[in-house]
Amino acid sequence: MQFISLLHRKRSNTPVTFPPWLQMGLLASLLVGLWFAFQGRIDLNLADEGFLWYGAWRTSLGEIPLRDFQSYDPGRYLWSAFWFHLFDNDGILALRVSNALFQTIGLTCGLLVLRRLTRSPWLLTGGGIVLLLWMFPRHKLFESSIALAAVYVAVLLVETPSLRQHFISGLFVGLAAFLGRQHGFYTAVSGILLISFIWLKLDRQHLLQKWLLWGGGILVGYSPMLIMLIAIPGLWNRFWQSLIFLIRIRNTNLPLPIPTPWSVPVDAMDWLTASHHISVGFGFMLLPLFNGAALVYLLWQKPGRLQTQTVLIAATFLSLTYIHYAFSRADLPHLAQGIDPMLLGVMAVVVYSLRAGWRVWGYGLALGLVGLTVLGIGFVSPGLSKLRAPADFYIEKTIRGDRLQIPQSTAQFISAIQEFYDQNVPSDEGILLAPHIPTLYPILERRSPIWDIYLLFPETQERQQQIITQLRQQQINWVILGDIALDGRQELRFQNTHPLVWREFAEQFEMVQSTNLPENYQILHRTP
Repeated sequence: MQFISLLHRKRSNTPVTFPPWLQMGLLASLLVGLWFAFQGRIDLNLADEGFLWYGAWRTSLGEIPLRDFQSYDPGRYLWSAFWFHLFDNDGILALRVSNALFQTIGLTCGLLVLRRLTRSPWLLTGGGIVLLLWMFPRHKLFESSIALAAVYVAVLLVETPSLRQHFISGLFVGLAAFLGRQHGFYTAVSGILLISFIWLKLDRQHLLQKWLLWGGGILVGYSPMLIMLIAIPGLWNRFWQSLIFLIRIRNTNLPLPIPTPWSVPVDAMDWLTASHHISVGFGFMLLPLFNGAALVYLLWQKPGRLQTQTVLIAATFLSLTYIHYAFSRADLPHLAQGIDPMLLGVMAVVVYSLRAGWRVWGYGLALGLVGLTVLGIGFVSPGLSKLRAPADFYIEKTIRGDRLQIPQSTAQFISAIQEFYDQNVPSDEGILLAPHIPTLYPILERRSPIWDIYLLFPETQERQQQIITQLRQQQINWVILGDIALDGRQELRFQNTHPLVWREFAEQFEMVQSTNLPENYQILHRTP
């Protein structure tokens, strides 16, 4: 009895501790859950969000990403389709929940990096909120999550540059590529630079073995894609064509002019809008300034000092490559998708500065980061945008059983399409929705009659002729077509990106009168 009493007393005096990954996972779950509860039902993107939704929906029905429909790399669709089956629901909210679950993993990794800098629950929570706000837009949460996870994996490599950790780092690169080839490229280039830096500054042992294990890890991590390319007929051809497409357009995106703080027309804006645009400009300026200064600093430091700055090292070498993502299309969403490593790097500089006694610099940098976050990205988050909007701007609309709060203009557009579709298109007939409104396919529960669901870039005559042939063979009699000058560029109108298809519509279809569609949208019906 005395032994049991002593054991009970000893256990009661021992504090219960949870492993760091569980602590940070719980904090990340709380932050993501509250953020989702606040804005998970607000807004609906008819373009990019639908691009992801359509792919996840069709994957859940057994189709193959890239082969059967235009898509990103397969990993993210398999993730979403898994949760669709688990929820027995393939609606837009199910998609957003699956995205939020992946976001939780990414934010957990970001918090594990921050835990290297501080153990304060308040500072960890504050840093987590900053990272959370920059995980934008919600249909691109894979991008932010992979970037944060990449920094965590890089921190582990710098802390322990063992053979095992090099293999794990390579494994992550391969998995990242399976989710998005751009992530594979960014993390691979960062890995090459980081491994070289570690050899130069920290550890010169077993370099050849480390390179071999890192490369082997990449092959193992990317093996799901390699197996699919070998085992699934037709996938390799589509995969190769997608690479050729990037070479043909000589870019990875539609470029935009780089915004700068001094180019904002402040006289034509209210102070809040002007502050937002100025903050976005500062965000783009900060990326190269941080990367350049941090790289010079790290190369100048002695090995003993670098051992205490693992977060800055990891964040810098990831930011050096992810900066390309931000500048590939210099708008706020792409800034948000490329800024995550830099955010962790700036937080590391704040902590290192305070530890060194440079309080003015440290607190000033922390305040600037908060201001950049609130004005730069908080300004456009769906929940805060709704709070700032007029009372009648958002209305409730049910989309396939999910109640959403969306802008009235978006709701009216969807209602007009649904009403027309229900009244005119027979259930056994297909419909083409073009050029960039793929969200309407899962809303109408209709499969795209062609591989392309986002007809954005100028297309070759050969591919245009293939589209025309597909539409004829499938007897597609209905088309909802927008002729939009994206980014204000006339060359990006559908009539200019797909002139042969446009001529086919002009010769073989007639326009159906409709007063409910936005300007530059029309309904076409094939003539008898």
